[in-house]
Amino acid sequence: MRKAIQLVVMLGAAFTLAASPAQTPDLGRLMRDKLDHTQKILEAMVTSDWATLEVQTRELEQITSDPRWMVLKYPEYARHSSEFVHAVQELRRVAALHDLEKTPKAFNAVTLQCVECHRYLARARVAGDLKP
Repeated sequence: MRKAIQLVVMLGAAFTLAASPAQTPDLGRLMRDKLDHTQKILEAMVTSDWATLEVQTRELEQITSDPRWMVLKYPEYARHSSEFVHAVQELRRVAALHDLEKTPKAFNAVTLQCVECHRYLARARVAGDLKP
């Protein structure tokens, strides 16, 4: 449980790192929704609530179909986005199997994809590579 809490804190920190004036209110709401679903996934996972885990994972995956998701038109962002989608799909796959060993690992992969993308965005903004 301690590691799970650390992951949520790390994910929250990643959202803070990537925040900038270039982020639109709509995109900010979408990222908040992503965080909310991720927190619900964590709760469902640690309580073995497989039905909620499936619903929340599907909703998290659906966020990536929202037009606000691909607001940035950079190849590196597209790569990060694709890796996130694949990680969410893998989480949904292993959760459907009720696999208590692979599900937390897949959740970690989702979280790490979030962090990596937000780190990329923060670095690119600092370097001036991303323009609003």
